[in-house]
Amino acid sequence: MAKPSSPPRNVEPKRSLQLFASLWSLRQYPTRSREWSWEKKFQTIREAGFDGVFSPPIPALSERGELRYLAVTSLDDASKVAPALEAASRLGALGIDIQLGDYDSPLADMVALAERIDRVAGELSLPYAIETHRDTFTETPEATLALARGFFASTGRRLPLCLDHSHFAVVRHLAPGTYWERLCQPEELLAAAVQFHLRPFNGHHCQIPVLSASGRRTPEYRAWCEYASSLLTYLRAAPDSGPVWIVPELGHAAPSYGLTGFGDTWKDVLAVARDLRRMWQAGA
Repeated sequence: MAKPSSPPRNVEPKRSLQLFASLWSLRQYPTRSREWSWEKKFQTIREAGFDGVFSPPIPALSERGELRYLAVTSLDDASKVAPALEAASRLGALGIDIQLGDYDSPLADMVALAERIDRVAGELSLPYAIETHRDTFTETPEATLALARGFFASTGRRLPLCLDHSHFAVVRHLAPGTYWERLCQPEELLAAAVQFHLRPFNGHHCQIPVLSASGRRTPEYRAWCEYASSLLTYLRAAPDSGPVWIVPELGHAAPSYGLTGFGDTWKDVLAVARDLRRMWQAGA
């Protein structure tokens, strides 16, 4: 299959890039004993120029002010669908990201669950996306593709996806320089994506340090930026004129994706956000 085409560089994109800060990045930040208040967290996110926040439905989101809200939840049973989506809707979510089932859930059950999510989301006018994620049904490209094709066979419609390529990269143990070449396929999945989680990764860690102790961008992160640049170039060229929703999703604590030697999570998030905006405006 041919690789996705790219537009000319330095052409003003017809789509807008919208970045959402994950509240996970500020969980127990800067330390567990000195964790910031919700007011300070939301103020910091606003001052950093993010368009919104990404979080499970929690009461504190009512304090977010003008920040937009992109929701996330985990669903493994049809009975949980309506309560989860309704909770997000009540908080004014513009969309919801869903981690579906378990790695060993039966395909038929997951297709049926996706159909239930689709029906409830339609009733609520709440856009949704099924996330590719470790320890869920979509932790491999093959399972995700089977789910998408099963949903299409049943409904005649494409299943909306949220691509987090960090999990696929670790499954494949991808080598630097091959990230985009490998992850842009199958294009069937890429074309179905309506949300993206861009956590810097390599082939062995689904989160890597962005900044060194001296504040410079690490070599591993620079290799990841080649992938991010190619992805943004693809998204600029897509026929869809809707906004591109991206979460620079670096985890800080509970669970922590970082290792002991990693630097400041929030400073890494800010560096990623700056770089993504620069790539987008420069034509990636």
